[in-house]
Amino acid sequence: MPRLLRLASIVSLLFLLAAPARAGTLGLVVSGDPAKQPVIETTLEPWLHKAGYEVRLGVLEQQEVDKIVDCFILTDQRCAEPTVAGAGVASFLFVMVEVKRDTQTSKDEVKLTGWLFSGDGKALVAQSVYCRDCRNDTLGPTSEDLARALFSQSDAGTGRIAVTTKPAGAMVAVDGAAVGATPLEHGLRAGPHVVDITLSGHHPLRRDVEIGKDKLVNLDVTMHPSDQPLPGAGRGPLPYVVLGGGLVLAGTGVALFLMDQDCVANGPCDVPNTDATYRNSAPLGLGLAAAGAVAIGVGAYLTLRAPKSASGSASSAPAAVPVGWVTPGGGGVGFRTRF
Repeated sequence: MPRLLRLASIVSLLFLLAAPARAGTLGLVVSGDPAKQPVIETTLEPWLHKAGYEVRLGVLEQQEVDKIVDCFILTDQRCAEPTVAGAGVASFLFVMVEVKRDTQTSKDEVKLTGWLFSGDGKALVAQSVYCRDCRNDTLGPTSEDLARALFSQSDAGTGRIAVTTKPAGAMVAVDGAAVGATPLEHGLRAGPHVVDITLSGHHPLRRDVEIGKDKLVNLDVTMHPSDQPLPGAGRGPLPYVVLGGGLVLAGTGVALFLMDQDCVANGPCDVPNTDATYRNSAPLGLGLAAAGAVAIGVGAYLTLRAPKSASGSASSAPAAVPVGWVTPGGGGVGFRTRF
Protein backbone atom coordinates (compact mmCIF):
# COMPACT_ATOMS: atom_id res chain seq x y z
CA MET A 1 0.00 0.00 0.00
CA PRO A 2 2.70 2.56 0.85
CA ARG A 3 4.36 1.67 -2.44
CA LEU A 4 1.12 2.50 -4.30
CA LEU A 5 0.80 5.83 -2.48
CA ARG A 6 4.41 6.68 -3.33
CA LEU A 7 3.78 5.83 -7.00
CA ALA A 8 0.62 7.95 -7.03
CA SER A 9 2.55 10.92 -5.57
CA ILE A 10 5.23 10.66 -8.28
CA VAL A 11 2.60 10.52 -11.01
CA SER A 12 0.83 13.55 -9.52
CA LEU A 13 4.11 15.49 -9.36
CA LEU A 14 4.92 14.69 -12.98
CA PHE A 15 1.43 15.77 -14.00
CA LEU A 16 1.81 19.11 -12.22
CA LEU A 17 5.19 19.72 -13.85
CA ALA A 18 3.83 18.94 -17.29
CA ALA A 19 0.60 20.90 -16.85
CA PRO A 20 0.24 24.30 -18.53
CA ALA A 21 0.72 27.43 -16.47
CA ARG A 22 -2.19 28.51 -14.33
CA ALA A 23 -4.32 31.57 -15.13
CA GLY A 24 -2.22 34.08 -13.17
CA THR A 25 1.18 33.12 -14.55
CA LEU A 26 3.13 35.83 -16.35
CA GLY A 27 6.25 35.18 -18.39
CA LEU A 28 8.90 37.90 -18.03
CA VAL A 29 11.75 38.33 -20.48
CA VAL A 30 14.24 41.20 -20.20
CA SER A 31 16.69 41.80 -23.02
CA GLY A 32 19.17 44.45 -24.04
CA ASP A 33 21.99 45.83 -21.91
CA PRO A 34 23.22 42.84 -19.83
CA ALA A 35 24.38 45.02 -16.92
CA LYS A 36 20.87 46.45 -16.44
CA GLN A 37 18.85 43.26 -16.91
CA PRO A 38 19.23 41.94 -13.33
CA VAL A 39 18.04 45.27 -11.91
CA ILE A 40 14.89 45.13 -14.03
CA GLU A 41 14.17 41.49 -13.17
CA THR A 42 14.72 41.86 -9.41
CA THR A 43 12.51 44.97 -9.40
CA LEU A 44 9.66 43.74 -11.58
CA GLU A 45 9.36 40.26 -10.08
CA PRO A 46 8.16 41.39 -6.62
CA TRP A 47 6.08 44.21 -8.17
CA LEU A 48 4.26 41.71 -10.36
CA HIS A 49 3.79 39.36 -7.41
CA LYS A 50 2.01 42.17 -5.57
CA ALA A 51 -0.16 42.68 -8.65
CA GLY A 52 -1.31 39.07 -8.35
CA TYR A 53 0.87 37.36 -10.94
CA GLU A 54 3.02 34.31 -10.58
CA VAL A 55 6.17 35.39 -12.42
CA ARG A 56 8.21 32.96 -14.47
CA LEU A 57 11.62 33.83 -15.87
CA GLY A 58 13.30 31.88 -18.64
CA VAL A 59 10.05 30.81 -20.28
CA LEU A 60 11.71 31.00 -23.73
CA GLU A 61 14.89 29.59 -25.18
CA GLN A 62 17.56 32.09 -26.21
CA GLN A 63 16.85 31.60 -29.91
CA GLU A 64 13.20 32.44 -29.26
CA VAL A 65 14.21 35.56 -27.34
CA ASP A 66 16.40 36.50 -30.29
CA LYS A 67 13.33 36.30 -32.56
CA ILE A 68 11.49 38.80 -30.35
CA VAL A 69 14.54 41.07 -30.35
CA ASP A 70 14.55 40.95 -34.14
CA CYS A 71 10.90 42.03 -34.10
CA PHE A 72 11.82 44.84 -31.73
CA ILE A 73 14.52 46.05 -34.13
CA LEU A 74 11.87 46.07 -36.86
CA THR A 75 9.53 47.94 -34.46
CA ASP A 76 6.91 45.29 -35.23
CA GLN A 77 5.21 43.98 -32.10
CA ARG A 78 2.89 41.75 -34.07
CA CYS A 79 5.71 39.70 -35.58
CA ALA A 80 6.55 38.45 -32.06
CA GLU A 81 3.08 36.99 -31.51
CA PRO A 82 3.81 33.42 -32.75
CA THR A 83 6.87 33.16 -30.50
CA VAL A 84 5.01 34.48 -27.46
CA ALA A 85 2.09 32.11 -28.07
CA GLY A 86 4.43 29.17 -27.55
CA ALA A 87 5.55 30.32 -24.09
CA GLY A 88 2.61 28.57 -22.35
CA VAL A 89 1.79 31.44 -19.95
CA ALA A 90 -1.38 33.43 -19.24
CA SER A 91 0.33 36.71 -20.15
CA PHE A 92 3.75 37.79 -21.29
CA LEU A 93 5.89 40.87 -20.71
CA PHE A 94 8.94 41.66 -22.82
CA VAL A 95 11.22 44.52 -21.74
CA MET A 96 14.02 45.92 -23.88
CA VAL A 97 16.77 47.90 -22.13
CA GLU A 98 18.65 50.43 -24.28
CA VAL A 99 21.50 52.47 -22.80
CA LYS A 100 22.92 55.68 -24.24
CA ARG A 101 26.06 56.89 -22.46
CA ASP A 102 27.27 60.48 -22.50
CA THR A 103 31.04 60.09 -22.84
CA GLN A 104 31.70 63.60 -21.54
CA THR A 105 29.71 63.30 -18.32
CA SER A 106 29.76 59.47 -18.01
CA LYS A 107 26.02 59.59 -17.35
CA ASP A 108 23.63 56.96 -18.69
CA GLU A 109 20.26 57.57 -20.29
CA VAL A 110 18.23 54.36 -20.25
CA LYS A 111 15.19 53.73 -22.41
CA LEU A 112 12.87 50.94 -21.30
CA THR A 113 10.35 49.63 -23.82
CA GLY A 114 7.71 47.17 -22.70
CA TRP A 115 5.55 44.91 -24.86
CA LEU A 116 2.61 43.26 -23.13
CA PHE A 117 0.96 40.19 -24.68
CA SER A 118 -2.00 38.00 -23.80
CA GLY A 119 -1.53 34.27 -23.23
CA ASP A 120 -2.48 33.41 -26.80
CA GLY A 121 0.27 35.71 -28.05
CA LYS A 122 -1.89 38.67 -29.07
CA ALA A 123 -0.07 41.98 -28.70
CA LEU A 124 -1.94 44.22 -26.26
CA VAL A 125 -0.03 47.44 -25.61
CA ALA A 126 3.44 48.92 -25.94
CA GLN A 127 5.05 51.68 -23.89
CA SER A 128 8.45 53.37 -23.49
CA VAL A 129 9.83 55.26 -20.50
CA TYR A 130 13.16 57.03 -19.95
CA CYS A 131 15.55 57.11 -17.04
CA ARG A 132 17.93 60.07 -17.44
CA ASP A 133 21.17 60.30 -15.47
CA CYS A 134 20.22 56.73 -14.62
CA ARG A 135 21.63 54.69 -11.76
CA ASN A 136 20.44 51.41 -10.31
CA ASP A 137 18.50 53.16 -7.54
CA THR A 138 16.53 55.16 -10.13
CA LEU A 139 16.30 52.42 -12.75
CA GLY A 140 14.22 50.22 -10.44
CA PRO A 141 11.42 52.79 -9.94
CA THR A 142 11.49 53.57 -13.66
CA SER A 143 10.84 49.91 -14.47
CA GLU A 144 7.91 49.96 -12.05
CA ASP A 145 6.56 53.03 -13.85
CA LEU A 146 6.78 51.10 -17.12
CA ALA A 147 4.87 48.11 -15.74
CA ARG A 148 2.27 50.37 -14.12
CA ALA A 149 1.68 52.20 -17.42
CA LEU A 150 1.39 48.97 -19.39
CA PHE A 151 -1.12 47.31 -17.07
CA SER A 152 -3.06 50.55 -16.65
CA GLN A 153 -3.55 50.73 -20.41
CA SER A 154 -4.46 47.06 -20.56
CA ASP A 155 -7.05 47.42 -17.78
CA ALA A 156 -8.63 50.39 -19.53
CA GLY A 157 -9.26 48.20 -22.55
CA THR A 158 -7.45 47.74 -25.82
CA GLY A 159 -8.26 47.58 -29.49
CA ARG A 160 -6.30 47.16 -32.67
CA ILE A 161 -5.49 49.19 -35.74
CA ALA A 162 -4.76 47.71 -39.17
CA VAL A 163 -2.89 50.02 -41.55
CA THR A 164 -2.47 49.34 -45.26
CA THR A 165 -1.00 51.71 -47.82
CA LYS A 166 -0.65 51.92 -51.57
CA PRO A 167 2.24 51.40 -52.16
CA ALA A 168 3.15 49.19 -49.20
CA GLY A 169 6.23 49.65 -47.03
CA ALA A 170 5.32 52.97 -45.43
CA MET A 171 6.53 53.58 -41.87
CA VAL A 172 3.81 54.01 -39.25
CA ALA A 173 4.15 55.90 -35.97
CA VAL A 174 1.41 56.10 -33.34
CA ASP A 175 1.54 59.03 -30.93
CA GLY A 176 5.12 59.66 -32.02
CA ALA A 177 6.36 56.09 -31.48
CA ALA A 178 7.29 53.94 -34.48
CA VAL A 179 5.30 50.70 -34.68
CA GLY A 180 6.37 49.21 -38.02
CA ALA A 181 5.92 49.18 -41.79
CA THR A 182 2.72 48.60 -43.73
CA PRO A 183 0.82 46.40 -43.96
CA LEU A 184 0.59 45.99 -40.19
CA GLU A 185 -1.83 45.36 -37.37
CA HIS A 186 -1.02 46.80 -33.97
CA GLY A 187 -2.61 46.73 -30.53
CA LEU A 188 -3.43 50.07 -28.85
CA ARG A 189 -5.16 51.21 -25.72
CA ALA A 190 -8.73 52.35 -26.17
CA GLY A 191 -9.07 56.07 -26.87
CA PRO A 192 -7.84 58.71 -29.33
CA HIS A 193 -4.50 58.33 -31.13
CA VAL A 194 -2.54 60.18 -33.80
CA VAL A 195 -1.20 58.04 -36.65
CA ASP A 196 1.65 59.37 -38.84
CA ILE A 197 2.47 57.56 -42.09
CA THR A 198 5.64 58.33 -44.04
CA LEU A 199 7.15 56.87 -47.21
CA SER A 200 10.25 58.11 -48.99
CA GLY A 201 9.37 60.19 -52.05
CA HIS A 202 5.75 60.66 -50.96
CA HIS A 203 3.72 63.21 -49.05
CA PRO A 204 3.46 62.34 -45.32
CA LEU A 205 0.00 61.68 -43.93
CA ARG A 206 -1.48 62.17 -40.47
CA ARG A 207 -4.75 60.68 -39.28
CA ASP A 208 -6.63 60.96 -35.99
CA VAL A 209 -8.21 57.65 -34.99
CA GLU A 210 -10.42 56.54 -32.12
CA ILE A 211 -9.70 53.02 -30.88
CA GLY A 212 -12.60 51.21 -29.27
CA LYS A 213 -12.26 48.44 -26.70
CA ASP A 214 -11.92 45.06 -28.43
CA LYS A 215 -12.48 46.79 -31.79
CA LEU A 216 -10.41 46.76 -34.98
CA VAL A 217 -9.94 50.04 -36.88
CA ASN A 218 -8.95 49.67 -40.54
CA LEU A 219 -6.93 52.52 -42.03
CA ASP A 220 -6.39 52.16 -45.79
CA VAL A 221 -4.62 55.12 -47.43
CA THR A 222 -3.01 55.97 -50.74
CA MET A 223 0.39 57.66 -50.64
CA HIS A 224 0.91 60.40 -53.23
CA PRO A 225 4.31 61.23 -54.79
CA SER A 226 5.89 64.33 -53.31
CA ASP A 227 6.57 65.81 -56.77
CA GLN A 228 2.82 65.94 -57.44
CA PRO A 229 0.15 68.02 -55.68
CA LEU A 230 -2.12 66.32 -53.21
CA PRO A 231 -5.66 65.76 -54.53
CA GLY A 232 -7.89 68.64 -53.47
CA ALA A 233 -4.97 70.99 -52.88
CA GLY A 234 -5.94 74.05 -54.94
CA ARG A 235 -4.07 77.28 -55.34
CA GLY A 236 -3.18 79.03 -52.14
CA PRO A 237 -3.65 82.78 -51.63
CA LEU A 238 0.00 83.74 -52.22
CA PRO A 239 -0.15 84.11 -56.05
CA TYR A 240 -3.20 86.37 -55.80
CA VAL A 241 -1.73 88.42 -52.95
CA VAL A 242 1.44 89.06 -54.96
CA LEU A 243 -0.51 89.81 -58.14
CA GLY A 244 -2.96 92.10 -56.37
CA GLY A 245 -0.16 93.91 -54.54
CA GLY A 246 1.60 94.47 -57.85
CA LEU A 247 -1.53 96.01 -59.37
CA VAL A 248 -1.91 98.32 -56.40
CA LEU A 249 1.73 99.41 -56.56
CA ALA A 250 1.57 99.97 -60.32
CA GLY A 251 -1.69 101.93 -60.09
CA THR A 252 -0.38 104.10 -57.28
CA GLY A 253 2.84 104.74 -59.20
CA VAL A 254 0.98 105.84 -62.32
CA ALA A 255 -1.27 108.13 -60.24
CA LEU A 256 1.74 109.75 -58.54
CA PHE A 257 3.48 110.23 -61.88
CA LEU A 258 0.44 111.99 -63.36
CA MET A 259 0.11 114.21 -60.32
CA ASP A 260 3.71 115.42 -60.69
CA GLN A 261 4.09 119.26 -60.89
CA ASP A 262 7.65 119.57 -62.17
CA CYS A 263 6.27 121.17 -65.34
CA VAL A 264 4.06 124.25 -65.55
CA ALA A 265 0.43 123.30 -65.40
CA ASN A 266 -1.01 122.89 -68.89
CA GLY A 267 2.32 124.00 -70.31
CA PRO A 268 5.16 122.31 -72.18
CA CYS A 269 7.24 119.92 -70.08
CA ASP A 270 10.46 121.67 -71.08
CA VAL A 271 9.38 124.70 -69.03
CA PRO A 272 10.29 124.07 -65.40
CA ASN A 273 7.89 124.93 -62.62
CA THR A 274 9.07 128.03 -60.77
CA ASP A 275 6.41 128.02 -58.05
CA ALA A 276 7.70 128.22 -54.49
CA THR A 277 6.07 124.85 -53.67
CA TYR A 278 4.95 122.05 -55.99
CA ARG A 279 4.58 118.29 -56.01
CA ASN A 280 7.63 116.40 -57.26
CA SER A 281 6.01 112.94 -57.24
CA ALA A 282 7.33 111.59 -60.55
CA PRO A 283 10.41 109.73 -59.13
CA LEU A 284 8.35 108.00 -56.46
CA GLY A 285 5.65 107.19 -59.01
CA LEU A 286 8.15 105.63 -61.39
CA GLY A 287 9.68 103.58 -58.57
CA LEU A 288 6.31 102.25 -57.41
CA ALA A 289 5.23 101.50 -60.97
CA ALA A 290 8.44 99.53 -61.57
CA ALA A 291 8.02 97.58 -58.33
CA GLY A 292 4.40 96.91 -59.25
CA ALA A 293 5.39 95.58 -62.65
CA VAL A 294 7.85 93.17 -61.06
CA ALA A 295 5.24 91.99 -58.55
CA ILE A 296 2.67 91.49 -61.33
CA GLY A 297 5.17 89.33 -63.21
CA VAL A 298 5.94 87.23 -60.14
CA GLY A 299 2.25 86.89 -59.30
CA ALA A 300 1.42 85.80 -62.85
CA TYR A 301 4.21 83.21 -62.74
CA LEU A 302 3.01 81.82 -59.40
CA THR A 303 -0.57 81.70 -60.67
CA LEU A 304 0.42 79.71 -63.75
CA ARG A 305 2.62 77.33 -61.73
CA ALA A 306 0.12 76.76 -58.90
CA PRO A 307 -1.57 73.32 -58.81
CA LYS A 308 -5.10 72.87 -60.02
CA SER A 309 -7.97 71.93 -57.78
CA ALA A 310 -9.14 68.37 -57.26
CA SER A 311 -11.56 68.61 -60.18
CA GLY A 312 -8.67 69.35 -62.52
CA SER A 313 -9.74 72.91 -63.25
CA ALA A 314 -7.95 75.98 -62.02
CA SER A 315 -9.27 77.53 -58.85
CA SER A 316 -11.27 80.69 -59.36
CA ALA A 317 -9.76 84.08 -58.57
CA PRO A 318 -10.70 85.79 -55.34
CA ALA A 319 -13.91 87.78 -55.35
CA ALA A 320 -12.18 91.12 -54.67
CA VAL A 321 -9.43 92.29 -57.07
CA PRO A 322 -7.15 95.25 -56.19
CA VAL A 323 -7.20 98.01 -58.85
CA GLY A 324 -5.82 101.51 -59.33
CA TRP A 325 -7.13 104.44 -61.37
CA VAL A 326 -6.21 107.96 -62.38
CA THR A 327 -8.29 111.06 -63.06
CA PRO A 328 -7.32 114.58 -64.18
CA GLY A 329 -5.43 116.02 -61.25
CA GLY A 330 -5.61 112.89 -59.09
CA GLY A 331 -6.11 109.14 -58.82
CA GLY A 332 -6.67 106.34 -56.34
CA VAL A 333 -6.57 102.64 -55.52
CA GLY A 334 -9.25 100.21 -54.41
CA PHE A 335 -10.88 96.82 -55.00
CA ARG A 336 -13.19 95.62 -57.76
CA THR A 337 -15.62 92.77 -57.21
CA ARG A 338 -18.65 91.12 -58.79
CA PHE A 339 -21.95 90.49 -57.06
